Amino acid sequence: MEPEERTIEMGLRFSIVIPNYNSGAVIERAITSLISQEYPDLQLIIADGGSSDVSREIIEKYRDHFDVVITGKDNGQADGLNKGFSHAIGDIFGWVCADDELLPGTLHHVADLFENSPAADLVTGSCERIFEDGSTCVTHPYPDAWERIGIHNVIEQPSTFWRAGLHRNVGPLDTGYYLGFDWDFWARMRNVKAKLVLTDRVLSRYYFSDSNKCGTAGNLFAKEAFRLVKKHGPARGWIAYVYRFIYRHFDLQGCFDKPPTCSSTRYFLYKWTRRALGLTIGRRTLNMYNWHFASCQERGMKWY
Repeated sequence: MEPEERTIEMGLRFSIVIPNYNSGAVIERAITSLISQEYPDLQLIIADGGSSDVSREIIEKYRDHFDVVITGKDNGQADGLNKGFSHAIGDIFGWVCADDELLPGTLHHVADLFENSPAADLVTGSCERIFEDGSTCVTHPYPDAWERIGIHNVIEQPSTFWRAGLHRNVGPLDTGYYLGFDWDFWARMRNVKAKLVLTDRVLSRYYFSDSNKCGTAGNLFAKEAFRLVKKHGPARGWIAYVYRFIYRHFDLQGCFDKPPTCSSTRYFLYKWTRRALGLTIGRRTLNMYNWHFASCQERGMKWY
């Protein structure tokens, strides 16, 4: 057997799911980003929730590249992903949303990290965010991600991959969330003491638009974030009530805008409340509040 053949046979197998529903305008980008990885052992799964647009034609165009094609109505993205992962047989799992893409060489790089870190349960890397107006920013993984995950979602989903055994241990994605099922998933991994390995390499591009759910969530994000911080946050989750109070009484009223758009009286109350909260919950916890983008979305303002 040639050395290259041994590498292919003995390498880690990836199972990647693409969830899709009427994303025909962008799904080809996600599919080709995975095919062009040229990774020798990739199980590619698509879970289509019954699209009625050109998605079906695009999926058919690339059908020979898919190991599993699931079509039909589902109960949302988390349900579609669960259906996809139920067919996964790889060593390493991940998903790429229909409007995102992996960067070249990502799967080889992640495989190397898992091979060189046998104790690693999941790997997460940097991500390039691309916004509707063409502006971009790169987010890097936090060294203290597991400390933060109970307060806000610091894991970039398209740049994250995990072992099949961890997935089975944690269980399926929670279909009770429309937005926050990934956040809940990471927090549950933290809860079982999963070993997280970080890489600064940019592994994916995460596209935001004025129509996808992450760019339009607004108040729904605030509601789900409250539930998630209450479930996974420190001090038995009571920080969730503090954050919700800040969101409703100060953030939505313009106290976090630059410059502030609230009344001078409200801004005085905000500054006084902030000082008091800093003494009670600590400045670090207070400064981790990051719901302002949702406030901007809810008020129809630019949020990025």
